Amino acid sequence: MADTEVICANPQCRVAEDRKCLEGYEELGKCPFYGREPEEAEDEQTGDDERVEDTFDGIRLPDALALDTARANRILTILSSRMIGIIGAYDSGKTSVIAGLYDLFQMGPVSGAIFAGSSTLHGLEIICHDARVTSDRDEAHSERTKRGEVRFYQIDVRSSGELQSLLIADRSGEEYEEVADLAANASAMFELRRADVITVLVDGRRLVLPTDRADTMGAIPLIIQGMIENDAFVRKPNLAIVLTKDDVVQASPKRDRVRQDFLAIVDGIRENFGDSFGDLKSFITCASPKEANVERGAGLAALLDYWLEPNAAPKGALLKFRSGRVFDGLTIEEADLG
Repeated sequence: MADTEVICANPQCRVAEDRKCLEGYEELGKCPFYGREPEEAEDEQTGDDERVEDTFDGIRLPDALALDTARANRILTILSSRMIGIIGAYDSGKTSVIAGLYDLFQMGPVSGAIFAGSSTLHGLEIICHDARVTSDRDEAHSERTKRGEVRFYQIDVRSSGELQSLLIADRSGEEYEEVADLAANASAMFELRRADVITVLVDGRRLVLPTDRADTMGAIPLIIQGMIENDAFVRKPNLAIVLTKDDVVQASPKRDRVRQDFLAIVDGIRENFGDSFGDLKSFITCASPKEANVERGAGLAALLDYWLEPNAAPKGALLKFRSGRVFDGLTIEEADLG
């Protein structure tokens, strides 16, 4: 007598080979998939899905989380947009700057710019939550950006009657610090290639600490040098150099020295790398103060103005080509044909 053919509707099951049920049934006949062709289960599942789909008569909305690179690129192609790359070492305040600006818009216009919408509202709310009273935290906190990913937050604003979309990139600080060591790190950073404004953050708290001061002053120029040498910028973006956590600076007896250190960083970058950028300005901010001596969001309105400011048109040099032929030296003169 021929053996009965062993079949199973579960395509992952190998019961025909080892006589073991993938679902764990010792008696094969009790398994709902045993003895059935795969097409039967697929037909039943498809029918169930179709019935569920048919009952839905609403509108499916896209998620409002932070954007990945592909979705950010689509926005750049369909909207009048400006790409903002924010660069800084670990815990320098990148996420706090984004969240602080969004929180300012909750109170009304910011430096004349009116909030006009966002496709990343949920993502913005997530990064703002830990800095609010409802989080039940003892002090303001910002979620750390995960290594290996870049997130884009979109904020649409209406300024001077024009609608403008800002795409603000948030990437792990460690990845920017590694740019000086490996050229491939810079070339893979989409937000730098497309940037209209590069925003470099200088951690005011680390400038206050004697143990971190020298590393902080030395790290920023090295990051910028690495990006320039590794061709991270396709064009000349504007450059904003931003001192963060000014509340810590103001509360320190070393605040005058910190300001001098910050100015020294700005002057050094301007002198050594100024030709690689369209424009360069410095700002002092406090996005999420832990001290009561500085207003929340201080300096962010001025930074927003700079982000929205149009870049200068690239200057080109007129080149004259001569092949050495006599005809190249001839000029056209008007003739009276009349």
